[in-house]
Amino acid sequence: MSKRNNSAMWEYLQSTGFLERGNDDEIKAAKKAYRKIYHLNYKRSQRMQKPEFNVYFSNKNGEFGRVEQAAKKHHLTVTAFIRKSVLAYLENRYIVPDPLQVARLERVLSDCLNEIQGIVKAKERFLFDREDKYKAIEKRIELLETQIDSIFRNPPKAP
Repeated sequence: MSKRNNSAMWEYLQSTGFLERGNDDEIKAAKKAYRKIYHLNYKRSQRMQKPEFNVYFSNKNGEFGRVEQAAKKHHLTVTAFIRKSVLAYLENRYIVPDPLQVARLERVLSDCLNEIQGIVKAKERFLFDREDKYKAIEKRIELLETQIDSIFRNPPKAP
């Protein structure tokens, strides 16, 4: 049996008797009625599974502009930003404005840790080797401080 004859719409048309005794206009009207009922039931089930809310922001007060700018800063659509920010607020989390920036910071921290571990694991032959290692650790930590300061105090501007 073909898909056309096996669909729910065709079962509906057969059960109502339009296929045997109806003309083309009646069949079209019955199909339209079926689609209307189908979409009504579909929307009803979707509302039960995924409730929707309408939120209105004022352009006069600049509310929408502020939300839109924040969404652009986070590289999200306005609706995705609203959803993400509400869930983050409820879960006491922070929405990361630039995930790439955080990834760079994590990489700098990881590099620093690897370097410190390499310095600590190596055995010193002489006392001056130990001094060089301490200076290398100090320089790496100073570099890390400047990079973190730069990342958090001067975030990149949103395009």
